[in-house]
Amino acid sequence: MKILLLSDTHFPAQHPDYWPWIKAIKSLTKWNKVIHIGDLVDFSSVSFHSISAETDNPTTEVEKAKTEIKKLEKLFPKMDILYGNHDIRVIRKAESFGIPRSFLKDLNKMFEIKAKWKWHDKLIVKLKNGNNVFFTHHFKSSVIQSSKELGCSLVTGHQHTKSELTYWSSPTALNFAMCIGSSINPKAENFRYSKNFIKRPIISIASIGYVGYCQPCIHSMPLDNKGRWTGQL
Repeated sequence: MKILLLSDTHFPAQHPDYWPWIKAIKSLTKWNKVIHIGDLVDFSSVSFHSISAETDNPTTEVEKAKTEIKKLEKLFPKMDILYGNHDIRVIRKAESFGIPRSFLKDLNKMFEIKAKWKWHDKLIVKLKNGNNVFFTHHFKSSVIQSSKELGCSLVTGHQHTKSELTYWSSPTALNFAMCIGSSINPKAENFRYSKNFIKRPIISIASIGYVGYCQPCIHSMPLDNKGRWTGQL
């Protein structure tokens, strides 16, 4: 089983080289399963925090996101997606005004997704070696601690400046804890709040099984001094 793991894309604020890069990653092998770890869209226009005057209004942002999502549908017509905190911003906003969820469209309808994409709060996949991997958008800042609490391997996203893979063992299994970076454009207006942060986003995705039997691997985007993809993998 070869699993491709996509990171926080935050459409339409993805990295400017995301599409050629992700197509190159897809061409590496035939993937049996594709999982998006969450924050498919950004929804900065409906944030609970202060919003820049230059940010797109909700209608414009959704239309731009639809364009990017259609590209992803063509690449991956079948995919599992975890709900990220940005994906449910509309739901949280509605709830703050007492609007029932039954009044809202689900995300597949909102973004006119025609592909076979299935949304999950969490997802557990059993690898061919018998070990379980728990997928969720975010648990705690320490993925290794979270993985040990769950008692199995864990994959998360959410933390844009962290991209790490750590192993830990128990008497019965060799487990791993992985936090994937993001696929964002740090220069986008959506991320102006982080302009002066010391830590910078790490552009990466991940896979399980590509470089060996049930072996996890992080694929980072090599960048030049202008923050653009070098074309290498």
